Amino acid sequence: MIKAAVFEDIQRIIYKEDYPKPTAGKDEVIVKVHYCGICGSDITNYKLKLYQVPLIMGHEFSGEVVEIGENVLGVKIGEEVCGINVALDLSQRKLSGMGIFEDGGFAEYAKVPVEYLFHIPRNISTKEAVMIESFANAVRGTRLSNIEDNQNIFVIGGGNIGLCFLKYLMREKDPNYLVIIEPHQFLREKSLQFGATDAFPPSVAKIKKFIKSDGLPSFIFDCAGNEKSILMAINLIRKGGTILIEGLYKGTVSFPMSIINSKEICIKGCISHDREDILNSIDFFAKKKVNADDYISKIISLKDMQDTFKMILTPGERKFIKIIVKID
Repeated sequence: MIKAAVFEDIQRIIYKEDYPKPTAGKDEVIVKVHYCGICGSDITNYKLKLYQVPLIMGHEFSGEVVEIGENVLGVKIGEEVCGINVALDLSQRKLSGMGIFEDGGFAEYAKVPVEYLFHIPRNISTKEAVMIESFANAVRGTRLSNIEDNQNIFVIGGGNIGLCFLKYLMREKDPNYLVIIEPHQFLREKSLQFGATDAFPPSVAKIKKFIKSDGLPSFIFDCAGNEKSILMAINLIRKGGTILIEGLYKGTVSFPMSIINSKEICIKGCISHDREDILNSIDFFAKKKVNADDYISKIISLKDMQDTFKMILTPGERKFIKIIVKID
């Protein structure tokens, strides 16, 4: 039996010390989890119960290999690894994913299909590695946008993913400017510390004043994912510009088609990450282009999960970037 935080129903996570320990199938390994990050999608699932329960959530975790399936090659006991879901083609009707359709990383041990297993270079700690998945989203979004160097960039939404885009774009694309649009003051201040040219609340007057002096954005990365942010991006982007929608929005948006046509805007969607994106994110960390500690605002235990998820859903000023769970 193992310790685990089990999602049992809407807004109900139960800490257990008698959850069945997983065993490795032929193409799987068992990882002793060191750290697991809390993702915004975990919060959404906690709030709405999107998947079958009971479920151990957590799809961005790191640890060490303790058991290896008989078909698994190139993996050794004791190796430090991270478990990260790889994007699937949903048109093939294959539903899979740790912490989503199968148990994930909010537990002492996690079962990882070999295709979701990634080795951690020796110069990356398992604590740092818990941020690799977040940056893999920024890697993919940047790649799909086809952005080149020296562009004018807005990032709408300065939470964890938005700030990952900020750091990755600043390091890899050398923009003319990069502005964060974010309602929470704490996150705006963090974005400036991380190198943003400026940061504004979603105030049209302040944003237009900046645009008047520095020019319209040629690329906008929408990491907020709601109707207001998408329409704001359409209104702010320059003619011929690109909007990359990273934030997930489950509603319907009425698009101002005349503006999209007249501006000749390119709008692209983005979700998750493939192996190439994850490997590029690992390389980004291995080259020490980011300090993971800058993003990790709080470390909690499995026993704290229910209270922490409730806190995140409580209205008010947000004062954290990333919360991770340390599995003792």
